[in-house]
Amino acid sequence: MNITKTVSSAKLAKAKILPLVWLIGLLPFFSLQAETIRVAVASNFLKAAQHLSKMFEAQSEHSIQISSGSSGKLYLQITQGAPFDLFLSADTQKPQQLVKNGFAASSTRKTYAIGKLTLWLKACTNASDLSILLSPEIKKIAIANPKLAPYGMASRQLLEKYQLWQKLENKLIFPENISQVAQMSKIGVVDAAFIATSNAETLLSNEHSCLITLMTTDYQPIEQQLVIVDNSNKKEITKFFVKFITSVQGQTLIKNMGYLLPDSGKMSQIE
Repeated sequence: MNITKTVSSAKLAKAKILPLVWLIGLLPFFSLQAETIRVAVASNFLKAAQHLSKMFEAQSEHSIQISSGSSGKLYLQITQGAPFDLFLSADTQKPQQLVKNGFAASSTRKTYAIGKLTLWLKACTNASDLSILLSPEIKKIAIANPKLAPYGMASRQLLEKYQLWQKLENKLIFPENISQVAQMSKIGVVDAAFIATSNAETLLSNEHSCLITLMTTDYQPIEQQLVIVDNSNKKEITKFFVKFITSVQGQTLIKNMGYLLPDSGKMSQIE
């Protein structure tokens, strides 16, 4: 594990160039009547979804309405009839369950990103591994609720691998989702936090804080899947947006925002 400042915002500029092949491939959709599609987005992916939506809207007549929260709560809302067209989950289980229970078609389920964890420390240290969390100076550690958030489950898996879960139990606090973890870190109410790498750049404004890169092999891959909701009456436009997310342009942006891509092989970190 190495201490690093991660995810340069300058990389996002690379994703703003529209490949000609992508544009030509989607020309038939530009004649469709302008629509607004409703997208349920796992909280870790909110910033990326906002960027993707703006790029999509600039290149089509359609618009995106985003609702964000923990994957577990969004899943529950969909099963209760919430009017979403597309679900971008932070795991594979919930899209699979939607398919199994008749809320989505299996043919629409796709992996769009692989999430990564980073350890944020309020006060920088020379230590470069998880043993720093045992320090008496670290009193509160935030991880997303493992029962609701895939990033929280991955955090627990990592701590259990290094036999730290029980040792740190009295220090752990459990915000509902990974965005709330990032927010608590940003305002400084915790001493350490397991955050999504995609949130890392926003937490470097404090010159005393730092990030420790974690090995993606230390926890189960956070494979993030999307699925089109079966009761959507805007499936064609939704498919258009999905095609954009999985295009070279969309995947380049996703990679530059701190994710691995579905074709990352053994999930090794992309430089």
